[in-house]
Amino acid sequence: MTFARVLQTELRKCVDTRASRWLLVVMVVLCACALAINTITRVEDFADYVRGATLPMPALLPILAILAATGDWTQRSAMTTFALVPRRSIVLAARLAAAILLIVAVAAAVALVSVVVFLLTPHARVESVGSWATLGALGSITGLSIAAALTGVAAGFLLLNTPVAITVTILLPILFDILVAIPLPEVAPWISILAFSAWMTAPEWSWWTTQGTGVGIGPALTSFLLFIVVPIGVGWKRQSVREAK
Repeated sequence: MTFARVLQTELRKCVDTRASRWLLVVMVVLCACALAINTITRVEDFADYVRGATLPMPALLPILAILAATGDWTQRSAMTTFALVPRRSIVLAARLAAAILLIVAVAAAVALVSVVVFLLTPHARVESVGSWATLGALGSITGLSIAAALTGVAAGFLLLNTPVAITVTILLPILFDILVAIPLPEVAPWISILAFSAWMTAPEWSWWTTQGTGVGIGPALTSFLLFIVVPIGVGWKRQSVREAK
């Protein structure tokens, strides 16, 4: 079976469960509420408007990626999948690509709906849609989406259990702030769980973290290696040798 065919199957499986469908419904409702709030508060600049519309996404997009990464193992369909495609590396690569494509597509859909709703509001500054600020906002949304997808897949691949992966993804940043960031403020930026996501959202092109909220390339790379590359690598190896049941 070709990679394209496996990718198509994985994309379908991403939205083929009750949990993923309900999660998408929740995202639609929350984004609609955010758009309503933007309209009521008369946000006139589109960059601010689309940022407000995507506020619920950072919490929900990694969960969508986790569902995509752990679905086979949680639903005990891994045996069927790997029987149809014996080369597990093709399945895992397609699953990773499917999670990224799905989440970027969701973010793009939210941005597109935001454009339509914004242009229909009477107080909108239409010229702001084509501004550099808007381009930067859309770039931030794209970066956030990719980081969220990779974070969710990393947790899912490593743990292979949906509830545990979701719990760890939600609680780990909080525990990090309590156990590491407060007692070790100098070390924390270099091992921050959220540094890569923060850099993808607002890149800082110096090696060090030079601003109060900016994240430099060095801490972002460290975060990427520790919390994305290593978990995906370990999870990839684990799934390559694990018995499918």
